[in-house]
Amino acid sequence: MSLSQICGGVIGFALVGLVGCTTVEQPTPPPLERIAISDFNSVAGDWEGLVKRSPPTRSRYDDWVHLKIQPDGAFHFEAYRTIGVFRTTGVFTLEDGMLLANSEKGKITAQLYRHAGKNDRVVRAEGTSRDGITYHADLTPSRRR
Repeated sequence: MSLSQICGGVIGFALVGLVGCTTVEQPTPPPLERIAISDFNSVAGDWEGLVKRSPPTRSRYDDWVHLKIQPDGAFHFEAYRTIGVFRTTGVFTLEDGMLLANSEKGKITAQLYRHAGKNDRVVRAEGTSRDGITYHADLTPSRRR
């Protein structure tokens, strides 16, 4: 093996190492545009996503949630936690183009969005429990069958 082949191999290995260590930036998604909810049919269906808690705790991780909204506003909610599944049901009301639900455990507001220039939909839900903890989730149409 010649000196130029050895040097080329060392330089090539170093470049691969440098490229492998660089971070790849994810493209920023387009901004969300709010869509007023005029009736329950516009959001009826299955939605899912990750719900985040604020303030966060070390003992609790974010939960994967599934929300099924019926055409009459009734909903079924499931949060999948490490200790099991939390389930609840209720009925949304419509006010100012968004969904609202209140119970003895807290309240939920949900608004419909889409990414600018696209037809994908996102339900942005925010909840506040009676003990002051807030929850936030961006839910997309479920891939469940």
